[in-house]
This record gives sequence, C-alpha cells and structure tokens, in this order.
Amino acid sequence: MAETLLTQPLQHPADVFWQIFERSTCAVERRRAQFFALLAECRSTAEVLSLSRYSRVTAYGLVKRYREAGLAGLMDARHTNRGAPPLLTADEQQRLAARLHQDFEQDIVWDGKKLQAWIEETFGKTVHLGRTYEFMRAAGFSPQTPRPVHVGGDPAAKDEFKTKF
Repeated sequence: MAETLLTQPLQHPADVFWQIFERSTCAVERRRAQFFALLAECRSTAEVLSLSRYSRVTAYGLVKRYREAGLAGLMDARHTNRGAPPLLTADEQQRLAARLHQDFEQDIVWDGKKLQAWIEETFGKTVHLGRTYEFMRAAGFSPQTPRPVHVGGDPAAKDEFKTKF
C-alpha cells in the first residue's frame, strides 16, 4: 500500500510544482516542490528518491501531507511556530528585576537557587535552575557567587601575602 502513495496521480501538474520551486525563497519548500515535480513527471520512485535525497519514509509522509493539505502541504510550518509561552509575564519579570536591583544596592548577592525559591514563593511557579540564570541576565546581572573563604583563614596574613605591582 505504501508504494501506491507514490504511483497515484497528483492533483497538480509538474509545471505548477516547478513554478513553486522557482519563486520560493524557502529551501524546504523548494526541495519539496522539486520532489513533487519529479513525481508529477512520472519518474520512477527510485529516481525521485535518488534525486531528492529523501528517504522512503519521508517521501511517504510528504505525499500523505500533500494529499491532505494540497499545495499548502509543501510549506515549511516551522516559520509559524511561535514557541512556548514565556514562564514569567512582563510584569513578573519587572518585579524580579526591581528586586534584584534593590538587593544589589544593599550588597545582597543572589544565586540561582535563591532566585528559584523566590520565584516559587512569590509567583507560585516552578522554574528550572537553568532558567533562573536567564532571568538574571535579562535583568542585567550575571550569575555570580562570592569566592569561598576558608574558615581558618587569616585576613591579615592574606593582605601581607599579596604582591604589589
């Protein structure tokens, strides 16, 4: 049955597909138009797959999509994908940035874990640790933590050890 997908006549003639191929600026749409133009010219399945460099499975999927959507099935739908909605609204991001700036003026250093807990407590949203660093960068901060200080360290000895250039 799968072989019949490529041997059934198409709804449009080859010249329609070649026109789409010539005027399109999208590489995906051009490649698909070429594939269907070759099919419409009644070339063998092996030759079409060889010239288009599509696998057999991908070719069957494209033909199925074309049969369901027509010429619109040739278009690359990734251009219309808006992606996932933002985790924090613009107002929440402004509140976060204001809090970070306020604490920065008081010499309070935030790290990802602290920001993660604050977002959960304030907004009731669970955020992965990696995303907290994105929020910090968007607010104009870099994720930094102070260098660790040894418990038995002597500040006077440290100052004395420093070399002066």
